[in-house]
Amino acid sequence: MNVRFKQFPVGPWTWLLLVLVLFAPMTVSGQTRSDTGRHKPKPPVETADDSTSTGRSGKSGAVARPWHFGIGGGVQGGSDLFRVEVVDGPSVPWDPETGGGFQSPRFTASLDRNFSFSLFLSRDLGSVWSVRADLGYSRMDVAAEALVGQIGAVFLFDRMDVLNLGLGVEARLTKGESYPFVNASILLSHLGPVRAEDLEQSNLGGRLGMGYLHSINEVWGFRAEARISGTGFSVGDYVPQSELPDQPVLNYETQDHLVFFEFLIGMQANF
Repeated sequence: MNVRFKQFPVGPWTWLLLVLVLFAPMTVSGQTRSDTGRHKPKPPVETADDSTSTGRSGKSGAVARPWHFGIGGGVQGGSDLFRVEVVDGPSVPWDPETGGGFQSPRFTASLDRNFSFSLFLSRDLGSVWSVRADLGYSRMDVAAEALVGQIGAVFLFDRMDVLNLGLGVEARLTKGESYPFVNASILLSHLGPVRAEDLEQSNLGGRLGMGYLHSINEVWGFRAEARISGTGFSVGDYVPQSELPDQPVLNYETQDHLVFFEFLIGMQANF
């Protein structure tokens, strides 16, 4: 039995209809696909590395600049050295070679105020403490407060080169770029008289100070400091001599320590 199928004409519209029928289910399936929870990764957010941050409170300076160098100047004064009085009370001329050059029955020699110069170098041990070494110099006048007649007068008795070397610690009292501070040091002090050479000596002592650092930028700062120092002192065999042939009997009161007072201003560099 022969069966014949009728052939339908196949044109371009027929082929287009066939393509739409085949791809329609795929399009619907893609549009209704559920969310799998996967998203495009977000770009990483750059954060500052703590190891490279500078500044004592998260700003610039602490890690990268732990060293500090300072230079300053100001005024330094001191305490009494000794007191001399003629027992019998007459006014005698004191020998200029041993610090005199005036005439009086009694006088007190003391360290007068004069300009001082200071350098220091310190290194941070943490956010609060630092170790510090400093050098200070001043040529201080030794003044003689003498009785002349019925009034008092002041004469230049001598001059001393005063060299102070300190080693100690410093502590910041607040956090921030500008801060108040306190410090304490062991002190080695050298006295170099110009005329009374028997008074030349070196002594140990200590120093306390306080001040304020105003930070200008990461490198520079303005510094103001006040401090007090105490050291040993001895006149040894030194006795002021008069110009008389026979030396008068004296009441001679000497000090066993010296006190220095200082006020300094200057600049600090951080590196």
